[in-house]
Amino acid sequence: MATSAAPPPEAVRGGVSKTLFVVTVVIVAIIAFLGGVGVAGVILPRTPPAKTNLIVATNVPFPPFEDFNTTWGGFEGFDIDLSQLIATQLGRTLVIRQFTDFQALLGTTGKGGVDMAASAITSSGVTGANRSKFMSFSDSYYDANQGALVQTSSTFACAVPSNCTGADFANLNVGVQQGTTSEAWLNDNKDPTTTVTPFTAVDTMLAALRLGSIDAVIIDYGPAQSFAAGSGGALRVGGTIITNELYSFAVPLGDPDRILPVINQLLTQIKADGRYNTLITKWFG
Repeated sequence: MATSAAPPPEAVRGGVSKTLFVVTVVIVAIIAFLGGVGVAGVILPRTPPAKTNLIVATNVPFPPFEDFNTTWGGFEGFDIDLSQLIATQLGRTLVIRQFTDFQALLGTTGKGGVDMAASAITSSGVTGANRSKFMSFSDSYYDANQGALVQTSSTFACAVPSNCTGADFANLNVGVQQGTTSEAWLNDNKDPTTTVTPFTAVDTMLAALRLGSIDAVIIDYGPAQSFAAGSGGALRVGGTIITNELYSFAVPLGDPDRILPVINQLLTQIKADGRYNTLITKWFG
């Protein structure tokens, strides 16, 4: 039996079928919804709000690059001053985040847990190449070497004070901070009789040196000088280790925030206009 294509009488209201009526209602409802929330908000992705802060990771104590001033209760140092210039250039407020573990600082920066890291971070050599696999670097802003820090009463002396070698640390227990180029250099150059004692925090390492639990500390030369000067005569720099390192600022891998061009341009500007040399004089004398 053939069936009629026409809707039954009860399905017709004023010449409009139920199907057409329902579709019309749905369309009207959608239009009303879009009108309430804004069509652009639904169809186009919203632009994320501009960042107001520059979150910078650092690892203190590591003067003169970064330290905490207990007198006025704030961070200070060469890296901190440069970070403030970068924040100002970006139109943001500088916020310093302290990490007691240098390795955690590097890992957090690479994963985007902070906007930038300013902590005397070596970006050159094998260490820099390995770090570049999980973080991105600015142009370099400082050339550095390593230093040997010992008790003033120690008989330690490098055969050539201006260029210590691994053999100079024979039969010594030497402290290094984990994850640093100091640790890498000692592991690569140590005498078989040298004991390597890694520390997470610099202040714990220095306390061990003062107590005589370790014989020497290998640390970046600038901080070695600062710690000796601030030790009240208890510590001295026993020699220089030539490593020819370059320091850079670090940002999350790939620079998702696109701040490296701003940092690099600023570094070029302050080296040209004298502000860089002013900061060198301020922090290094």
